[in-house]
Amino acid sequence: MVALFSLILTAVTILKHELSKLELKIQEAKDLKSKLQYDLSFLRAEWEYLASPKNIENLSNIHLNYQHTALLSFNDFLKILKNSEDLK
Repeated sequence: MVALFSLILTAVTILKHELSKLELKIQEAKDLKSKLQYDLSFLRAEWEYLASPKNIENLSNIHLNYQHTALLSFNDFLKILKNSEDLK
């Protein structure tokens, strides 16, 4: 009877130890999940800023060499066509 009791007590102790190890792993997984969620939200905010039209405009003004042009009005287009026909 004493041997059976000591065997059961040893089994319970081993199970408690395994349970505590599993609880630590679960807590580590939860901590990692919350850290990854924070990182993801930070990266989404960064991406929204980087991909914003205002930021893209500012970056293109700094790094691209382009000149602003004005669109032709319809009447100006007709004048250009008429002049090109006259030259032929």
